[in-house]
Amino acid sequence: MEQYYGLILTLIAGLFFLIGGLISLKIKNKEKLHIFSIALAFIIIINLLVMDLIPEILELLESYDLSFKILIIAIFGILGVLVLKVLDFFIPAHHHEHHDDELDKSEHISHIKHIGTLTLISLILHNLLEGFAIAGMALNDFKVGLMICISVALHNIPLGTTIFSSLDIHKNKILISVLTLSSFVGGLIFLIIGNISDLVLAVISIITLGMLIYISLLELLPEIWQNKKKKETIVGLIIGMIIIGISFMI
Repeated sequence: MEQYYGLILTLIAGLFFLIGGLISLKIKNKEKLHIFSIALAFIIIINLLVMDLIPEILELLESYDLSFKILIIAIFGILGVLVLKVLDFFIPAHHHEHHDDELDKSEHISHIKHIGTLTLISLILHNLLEGFAIAGMALNDFKVGLMICISVALHNIPLGTTIFSSLDIHKNKILISVLTLSSFVGGLIFLIIGNISDLVLAVISIITLGMLIYISLLELLPEIWQNKKKKETIVGLIIGMIIIGISFMI
Protein backbone atom coordinates (compact mmCIF):
# COMPACT_ATOMS: atom_id res chain seq x y z
CA MET A 1 0.00 0.00 0.00
CA GLU A 2 2.92 2.36 0.74
CA GLN A 3 3.89 2.52 -2.93
CA TYR A 4 0.53 4.06 -3.80
CA TYR A 5 1.05 6.89 -1.32
CA GLY A 6 4.11 7.93 -3.33
CA LEU A 7 2.05 7.78 -6.52
CA ILE A 8 -0.54 10.10 -4.94
CA LEU A 9 2.24 12.56 -4.06
CA THR A 10 3.39 12.67 -7.69
CA LEU A 11 -0.15 13.50 -8.79
CA ILE A 12 -0.43 16.26 -6.19
CA ALA A 13 2.89 17.80 -7.30
CA GLY A 14 1.70 17.94 -10.92
CA LEU A 15 -1.64 19.50 -10.01
CA PHE A 16 0.18 22.53 -8.62
CA PHE A 17 0.83 23.58 -12.22
CA LEU A 18 -2.92 24.13 -12.42
CA ILE A 19 -2.84 26.34 -9.32
CA GLY A 20 -0.30 28.54 -11.08
CA GLY A 21 -2.55 28.48 -14.11
CA LEU A 22 -5.58 29.59 -12.11
CA ILE A 23 -3.57 32.52 -10.73
CA SER A 24 -2.69 33.64 -14.26
CA LEU A 25 -6.33 33.40 -15.37
CA LYS A 26 -7.42 35.71 -12.55
CA ILE A 27 -5.03 38.48 -13.61
CA LYS A 28 -6.43 40.74 -16.31
CA ASN A 29 -3.29 42.63 -17.39
CA LYS A 30 -1.63 39.87 -19.43
CA GLU A 31 1.29 42.01 -20.65
CA LYS A 32 2.43 42.78 -17.10
CA LEU A 33 1.83 39.16 -16.13
CA HIS A 34 4.05 37.97 -19.00
CA ILE A 35 6.91 40.22 -17.90
CA PHE A 36 6.52 39.17 -14.26
CA SER A 37 6.16 35.44 -14.96
CA ILE A 38 9.17 35.28 -17.29
CA ALA A 39 11.41 36.84 -14.62
CA LEU A 40 9.93 34.46 -12.05
CA ALA A 41 10.40 31.40 -14.28
CA PHE A 42 14.02 32.41 -15.02
CA ILE A 43 14.93 32.32 -11.32
CA ILE A 44 13.08 29.05 -10.74
CA ILE A 45 14.71 27.33 -13.74
CA ILE A 46 18.20 28.55 -12.77
CA ASN A 47 17.58 27.09 -9.32
CA LEU A 48 16.48 23.78 -10.89
CA LEU A 49 19.71 23.72 -12.89
CA VAL A 50 22.12 24.62 -10.09
CA MET A 51 20.51 22.99 -7.05
CA ASP A 52 18.69 20.04 -8.61
CA LEU A 53 19.80 18.80 -12.04
CA ILE A 54 23.57 19.38 -11.89
CA PRO A 55 24.07 17.76 -8.44
CA GLU A 56 21.77 14.91 -9.49
CA ILE A 57 23.77 14.31 -12.68
CA LEU A 58 27.09 14.33 -10.82
CA GLU A 59 25.72 11.89 -8.25
CA LEU A 60 24.42 9.52 -10.94
CA LEU A 61 27.82 9.60 -12.67
CA GLU A 62 29.98 9.40 -9.54
CA SER A 63 31.16 5.86 -10.33
CA TYR A 64 32.59 6.95 -13.71
CA ASP A 65 35.93 8.65 -14.33
CA LEU A 66 36.21 12.38 -15.06
CA SER A 67 36.86 12.08 -18.80
CA PHE A 68 33.72 9.97 -19.27
CA LYS A 69 31.67 12.44 -17.24
CA ILE A 70 32.85 15.36 -19.35
CA LEU A 71 32.23 13.45 -22.59
CA ILE A 72 28.71 12.28 -21.76
CA ILE A 73 27.66 15.67 -20.34
CA ALA A 74 28.96 17.44 -23.44
CA ILE A 75 27.33 15.04 -25.92
CA PHE A 76 23.90 14.81 -24.34
CA GLY A 77 23.87 18.42 -23.13
CA ILE A 78 24.39 19.56 -26.72
CA LEU A 79 21.74 17.06 -27.81
CA GLY A 80 19.27 18.72 -25.43
CA VAL A 81 20.03 22.12 -26.97
CA LEU A 82 19.69 20.72 -30.49
CA VAL A 83 16.34 19.09 -29.68
CA LEU A 84 14.85 22.48 -28.83
CA LYS A 85 16.57 24.09 -31.79
CA VAL A 86 14.92 21.55 -34.08
CA LEU A 87 11.57 22.22 -32.39
CA ASP A 88 12.00 25.88 -33.43
CA PHE A 89 11.04 24.83 -36.94
CA PHE A 90 7.68 23.52 -35.72
CA ILE A 91 6.83 26.41 -33.38
CA PRO A 92 5.66 29.82 -34.68
CA ALA A 93 8.39 32.33 -35.59
CA HIS A 94 9.43 34.70 -32.82
CA HIS A 95 11.31 37.97 -32.33
CA HIS A 96 12.76 39.84 -29.40
CA GLU A 97 12.11 43.43 -30.48
CA HIS A 98 9.54 45.49 -28.58
CA HIS A 99 7.87 48.43 -30.33
CA ASP A 100 4.50 50.14 -30.26
CA ASP A 101 2.96 49.23 -33.62
CA GLU A 102 0.51 46.38 -33.89
CA LEU A 103 2.77 44.17 -36.06
CA ASP A 104 5.59 44.22 -33.53
CA LYS A 105 3.15 43.61 -30.68
CA SER A 106 1.89 40.58 -32.57
CA GLU A 107 5.45 39.34 -33.07
CA HIS A 108 6.15 39.77 -29.36
CA ILE A 109 3.06 37.76 -28.41
CA SER A 110 4.26 35.04 -30.79
CA HIS A 111 7.62 35.03 -29.01
CA ILE A 112 5.94 34.67 -25.61
CA LYS A 113 3.97 31.66 -26.92
CA HIS A 114 7.21 30.22 -28.27
CA ILE A 115 8.86 30.47 -24.84
CA GLY A 116 5.84 28.88 -23.17
CA THR A 117 5.82 25.92 -25.56
CA LEU A 118 9.55 25.20 -25.23
CA THR A 119 9.39 25.49 -21.44
CA LEU A 120 6.40 23.15 -21.30
CA ILE A 121 8.10 20.47 -23.41
CA SER A 122 11.29 20.61 -21.33
CA LEU A 123 9.41 20.42 -18.05
CA ILE A 124 7.50 17.32 -19.17
CA LEU A 125 10.80 15.44 -19.44
CA HIS A 126 12.07 16.90 -16.16
CA ASN A 127 8.86 16.04 -14.30
CA LEU A 128 9.02 12.41 -15.42
CA LEU A 129 12.29 12.17 -13.51
CA GLU A 130 10.91 14.08 -10.53
CA GLY A 131 7.92 11.73 -10.33
CA PHE A 132 10.31 8.79 -10.43
CA ALA A 133 12.29 10.34 -7.55
CA ILE A 134 9.23 11.23 -5.44
CA ALA A 135 7.76 7.72 -5.75
CA GLY A 136 11.10 6.11 -4.93
CA MET A 137 11.75 8.32 -1.91
CA ALA A 138 8.21 7.88 -0.58
CA LEU A 139 8.56 4.10 -0.76
CA ASN A 140 11.64 4.23 1.48
CA ASP A 141 10.50 7.08 3.74
CA PHE A 142 7.09 8.70 3.27
CA LYS A 143 8.05 11.87 5.17
CA VAL A 144 11.04 12.46 2.87
CA GLY A 145 8.85 11.86 -0.18
CA LEU A 146 6.30 14.33 1.18
CA MET A 147 8.95 17.02 1.71
CA ILE A 148 10.23 16.54 -1.83
CA CYS A 149 6.65 16.72 -3.12
CA ILE A 150 6.06 20.04 -1.32
CA SER A 151 9.33 21.48 -2.65
CA VAL A 152 8.47 20.45 -6.22
CA ALA A 153 4.93 21.82 -5.83
CA LEU A 154 6.26 25.24 -4.77
CA HIS A 155 8.34 25.36 -7.95
CA ASN A 156 5.44 24.22 -10.11
CA ILE A 157 3.14 27.11 -9.13
CA PRO A 158 5.23 29.91 -10.75
CA LEU A 159 6.11 27.71 -13.72
CA GLY A 160 2.40 27.01 -14.20
CA THR A 161 1.73 30.75 -14.10
CA THR A 162 4.33 31.31 -16.81
CA ILE A 163 3.02 28.57 -19.09
CA PHE A 164 -0.67 29.43 -18.71
CA SER A 165 -0.01 33.13 -19.28
CA SER A 166 2.05 32.37 -22.40
CA LEU A 167 -0.14 29.87 -24.21
CA ASP A 168 -3.66 29.58 -25.52
CA ILE A 169 -5.10 27.03 -23.09
CA HIS A 170 -7.80 25.78 -25.47
CA LYS A 171 -5.28 25.13 -28.26
CA ASN A 172 -2.80 23.40 -25.95
CA LYS A 173 -5.09 21.28 -23.76
CA ILE A 174 -3.26 18.06 -24.57
CA LEU A 175 0.23 19.41 -23.83
CA ILE A 176 -0.92 21.05 -20.59
CA SER A 177 -2.62 17.82 -19.53
CA VAL A 178 0.55 15.85 -20.27
CA LEU A 179 2.58 18.35 -18.24
CA THR A 180 0.20 18.13 -15.28
CA LEU A 181 0.30 14.33 -15.30
CA SER A 182 4.00 13.90 -16.18
CA SER A 183 5.15 13.54 -12.55
CA PHE A 184 2.41 10.94 -11.99
CA VAL A 185 3.55 9.04 -15.10
CA GLY A 186 7.12 9.11 -13.78
CA GLY A 187 5.91 7.62 -10.50
CA LEU A 188 3.91 5.00 -12.37
CA ILE A 189 6.98 4.00 -14.37
CA PHE A 190 8.84 3.53 -11.08
CA LEU A 191 6.14 1.20 -9.76
CA ILE A 192 5.98 -0.80 -12.98
CA ILE A 193 9.63 -1.34 -13.82
CA GLY A 194 11.41 -0.46 -10.59
CA ASN A 195 14.97 0.80 -10.74
CA ILE A 196 16.48 2.23 -13.93
CA SER A 197 20.24 2.28 -14.35
CA ASP A 198 22.01 5.40 -13.12
CA LEU A 199 23.54 5.93 -16.56
CA VAL A 200 20.13 6.04 -18.28
CA LEU A 201 18.80 8.45 -15.65
CA ALA A 202 21.91 10.59 -16.05
CA VAL A 203 21.49 10.75 -19.85
CA ILE A 204 17.86 11.86 -19.51
CA SER A 205 18.85 14.44 -16.89
CA ILE A 206 21.66 15.80 -19.08
CA ILE A 207 19.34 16.18 -22.07
CA THR A 208 16.91 18.05 -19.82
CA LEU A 209 19.80 20.18 -18.57
CA GLY A 210 20.69 21.20 -22.12
CA MET A 211 17.06 22.04 -22.89
CA LEU A 212 16.64 24.20 -19.79
CA ILE A 213 19.95 26.00 -20.40
CA TYR A 214 18.74 26.81 -23.91
CA ILE A 215 15.46 28.21 -22.58
CA SER A 216 16.97 30.21 -19.71
CA LEU A 217 19.85 31.80 -21.65
CA LEU A 218 18.47 32.15 -25.18
CA GLU A 219 14.76 32.69 -24.54
CA LEU A 220 14.09 34.02 -21.04
CA LEU A 221 17.22 36.11 -20.41
CA PRO A 222 16.80 38.35 -23.51
CA GLU A 223 13.22 39.07 -22.42
CA ILE A 224 14.36 39.95 -18.90
CA TRP A 225 17.14 42.17 -20.23
CA GLN A 226 14.75 44.15 -22.43
CA ASN A 227 12.39 44.66 -19.50
CA LYS A 228 15.04 45.02 -16.79
CA LYS A 229 13.83 48.48 -15.67
CA LYS A 230 10.19 47.47 -15.31
CA LYS A 231 8.91 46.79 -11.81
CA GLU A 232 7.25 43.56 -12.94
CA THR A 233 10.66 42.12 -13.79
CA ILE A 234 12.17 43.16 -10.47
CA VAL A 235 9.21 41.82 -8.49
CA GLY A 236 9.31 38.54 -10.45
CA LEU A 237 13.00 38.03 -9.68
CA ILE A 238 12.50 38.83 -5.98
CA ILE A 239 9.49 36.54 -5.55
CA GLY A 240 11.36 33.76 -7.34
CA MET A 241 14.17 34.07 -4.79
CA ILE A 242 11.64 34.05 -1.94
CA ILE A 243 10.01 30.85 -3.26
CA ILE A 244 13.43 29.20 -3.52
CA GLY A 245 14.25 30.30 0.04
CA ILE A 246 11.00 28.81 1.35
CA SER A 247 11.65 25.52 -0.46
CA PHE A 248 15.10 25.31 1.22
CA MET A 249 13.56 25.74 4.67
CA ILE A 250 11.13 22.83 4.22
